[in-house]
Amino acid sequence: MRVRHLQSHLADQQLVHQGKLERLKGIRVGIDAVFWLRSIQALKDPFADALGGIPPGIFGFVDKELESFKRYNITPLFVFQGVAPGPQHSMFVSRMDQQMELAWQYLVKGQKSEAQKCFAVSTSRINGDFVYFIFHHLRHKGYECLQAPYFAGAQLAHFAEQGVVQTVFGPPGLLLYGVQGVVIHVDFQRTTFDWVDLESVLQKWSITRDQFVDACMLAGTGIV
Repeated sequence: MRVRHLQSHLADQQLVHQGKLERLKGIRVGIDAVFWLRSIQALKDPFADALGGIPPGIFGFVDKELESFKRYNITPLFVFQGVAPGPQHSMFVSRMDQQMELAWQYLVKGQKSEAQKCFAVSTSRINGDFVYFIFHHLRHKGYECLQAPYFAGAQLAHFAEQGVVQTVFGPPGLLLYGVQGVVIHVDFQRTTFDWVDLESVLQKWSITRDQFVDACMLAGTGIV
């Protein structure tokens, strides 16, 4: 679950902690698959829709990440989102359609820079087709992956509570589900990872978990 500006606010409050990847060795990590895919910078191609929806070389970029997990002896369990509600506001959908139409108009005129900006905000670069391909690619390579009935966050929280995974990798909004600690970024080049801790947040802000949930709901939530 995405909470508007939560990650940046936690960073401003110095509530984002950093650790060495060595600490995750031998750990089984539940991963929000879509959040993980969005973290791979090479996959963010704003012209993906214009090229057919799938960025070129996707499997190479994904396999490189998978090799990094293997190198650090981290066992990933990828959780994909299941049934989820669509956009709630017709105004949002209309704006996306307008941006897409504008993007094509710029492209026809040869204004590639302006077209790129419009494409970037008009569609999700991690679309349904892309996720489908990655899901089957991971299964083909023998990785554990499953599709949650509904939201991936709720499934990950359940796995963490039941001890199926030792930690979770996803958006900081996972704290709303009662997950005690969430890995929000992994940097294999610098051999570090960033994480947030629910208890630290509650103590810093002097609030209860229920008050934290209320604050996040007021800030605005959505699907990652």
